[in-house]
Amino acid sequence: MRYTIQKLREGPGGRRFSPGIRLKLALFLLPLVFLLVVSVAVTVTRITDSAIRRDLLQRGVAISRVVAFSAGYSLLSEDRLALDSLTAETRNSASDIEFVAIRDTENIILAHSRVDERGKRYGSPDRSTSLGTFLETEAEEVSRDGRERIEFTTPILFAGKRVGTASIALSKESLLSAQRSVERSIAVAASVLLGIALLGTLVLASLITTPVKKLSRGVNELAGGEAFHPIPVSGGDELGELTRNFNRMAETILSQQNRLSKYANELEEAYVGMVRVIAASIDARDPYTAGHSARVAHISCKLGQRLGFPTEELEHLEKACLFHDVGKIRTPDDILLKKHSLSSPEFEEMRTHPDDGADILKVVPSLHRYIPVVRAHHEWYNGNGYPDGKRDSEIPIHAQIIALVDAFDAMTTTRPYRKGLSSGEAVKEILRFRGTQFSPMLTDAFVRMVEETPPAETGEWKGMAL
Repeated sequence: MRYTIQKLREGPGGRRFSPGIRLKLALFLLPLVFLLVVSVAVTVTRITDSAIRRDLLQRGVAISRVVAFSAGYSLLSEDRLALDSLTAETRNSASDIEFVAIRDTENIILAHSRVDERGKRYGSPDRSTSLGTFLETEAEEVSRDGRERIEFTTPILFAGKRVGTASIALSKESLLSAQRSVERSIAVAASVLLGIALLGTLVLASLITTPVKKLSRGVNELAGGEAFHPIPVSGGDELGELTRNFNRMAETILSQQNRLSKYANELEEAYVGMVRVIAASIDARDPYTAGHSARVAHISCKLGQRLGFPTEELEHLEKACLFHDVGKIRTPDDILLKKHSLSSPEFEEMRTHPDDGADILKVVPSLHRYIPVVRAHHEWYNGNGYPDGKRDSEIPIHAQIIALVDAFDAMTTTRPYRKGLSSGEAVKEILRFRGTQFSPMLTDAFVRMVEETPPAETGEWKGMAL
């Protein structure tokens, strides 16, 4: 028996069998590399899928809530033309919006992006799965007429009372298409890396130890979100090819991250586009303030340029200007368009628009950066403003600029009850409030700018925006 066992341990010719180092490395490293690649691929796939789904839900909730905010007053005033315009413009704002519907408390469709649906009862879907409730907006994955959609339903509230419901539907195919594209890219990169890893594990330990350490460091950089540095390729053998393919996989992953970042920027532009429409709609409610937000944006950015703001900050300033009066969408027309002085209750109602604007921006995480500016654009330098009584450096610099330009544009705009001031007269009025309502530094810079290029006389700034 002892002899038999000994023979089994020997190869042909009686030589002792011992697996080579390549086989040892293959048996030891290949499963580890396989698990490493698969875990990275699965983790990245889950992260990207989750990010795409989350961004789609955030976008749908934001659009649905904006439609609900915009429809409230028109619904109560039975302004069907405004409701039809709202549904049509919202539907045309993005290719993956399949329909927009506004219905009353009896579930009858009052306005729909498809004209033939108006007046019908809003039907239940063939199948639905809840995706969650975000504030008061419900998101569901539904099937209607054999088409898969993601629907968002938001109650239309006015003075705390539900007066209707706004619904939008986004195509599920846009979500699935983005997910499939990401999964294919990661799967191809992972497959290539696994194939090269099988060859790389067959080389000698002395040649593989250093590259494996470098690969491990590269994976840690990717997983830890650190800046990835391509791994130097030390040769043209399998290890060099493995390193090159790992760099390609890393580039693919980083490219997908950049695509997600671009997608997020596109989403923000979509949100900004929606708010641009709303801001223009607010200005259009009063023909005497038409173009107000655009003028405030242009003049504010001109002042920002003189103050040395970089391009990115100027873009943020412009968007904040466009958003600054978005809260007035909740202000009733009888107050917003009143031709005489407001009563105390009406004035208090008007003072709520900074808070209302902040509430509207809260539903979109990527627009949260503008909330402090929108909320503070009626604060005074000496602390006598509203809504929080902030003063001096407590007030964001963008809010201080908007407050200054907002007052200038208001004074130089003709109203039914008074003629607009000239730029010189408006400047004198602003200087009178230097150090009380307005920052002395910003006031001085603004006055110099107006004196060099008087906007009221030349018309250079009127109706323009960056």
